[in-house]
Amino acid sequence: MLKRALPMVKMVPQNERARSVDLYLHALLLLTDHGQQADTGDVAARVGVSPAAASRMLKNLAQKRLVRLEPYKGAELTREGMHHAVRVVRRHRLLEVFLHKVMGFNLRETHQRALLMQPTIDEEFEERLDAVLEHPTVDPHGCPIPSKDATWPRMIDTELVKLPAGSSGRISRITSEDTEVLGYLRSQGLRVGVSIVLESVAPFDGPITLRLARRAVHLGRRLAQVIRIEHNSKHEKPKRGSKRAVTTKKSKSKN
Repeated sequence: MLKRALPMVKMVPQNERARSVDLYLHALLLLTDHGQQADTGDVAARVGVSPAAASRMLKNLAQKRLVRLEPYKGAELTREGMHHAVRVVRRHRLLEVFLHKVMGFNLRETHQRALLMQPTIDEEFEERLDAVLEHPTVDPHGCPIPSKDATWPRMIDTELVKLPAGSSGRISRITSEDTEVLGYLRSQGLRVGVSIVLESVAPFDGPITLRLARRAVHLGRRLAQVIRIEHNSKHEKPKRGSKRAVTTKKSKSKN
C-alpha cells in the first residue's frame, strides 16, 4: 500500500493570554463604534473584570501599540489595533451564525460558545466557514459582519432611547452580548426584524412603553439602550439596511 504523507496542520495557539487580548480588542471596538473613547470602567464591565485589571491590560495593549491611552479621557484602538479587532469580531460573528443557523443553539448560547471557539480559528478556517454559510452579512443579533478585508460596516440606525414618542420602525439589531439581557428581550418578543411603536417615554430616565402588534411592553432605560431601530419618519422613506464602511489598515492577520 502506497504511503502518502499527511498534510501538515497549522496549530492555532489557544492560550488564555491570546483569548484575553481578543476580548479586550472586541470590547474596545464596540465601545468606540461611534467615535468616542472608552472609559476603563466600561471596558472592565464589558470584559467582566475589575477596573484595576482592565487598566493593567489596557496599558499592556498600549505598549504593543494596539491601543492608545489618553489620561482622564479613555482608550481607543490604534490603526493596527482596529485591524486586529475587526478580524476578531468577524470570526466571532461568523461563528455565531454557524452555531445558531446550522447547529441550532439559541441566541443565549451562541455568544458564549463563539467566545470559546474564536481563538482556535485561523484564516483558512474563517474563509471556509464564510463560504459554507454563503457569505452572511449580519449575525443572529442583526449586527453587521465585517468583510474579509477588515472593513468595519456602520449601519444607519438609531438608538431606541433617542427617538421621540410616536416613532415606529423595525428592530435592526440588539447590541448587548449579555445572555440574560438577550433572553429577557426575546421572551418579550423583542428580536431583530420585529416592528414596534414607541408609545411613551417617561421623564427623568423613567421606563419606556413599546407596542408590538396589540401588546404593550414596558422597558427600563438600561434595557432600551441596547435596542437599535430603523425607524420610519413621516418626512422620509424607511432606511433598508443602509450602511457605510470604514476600512482599516490592510495587513496580514496575526490571528
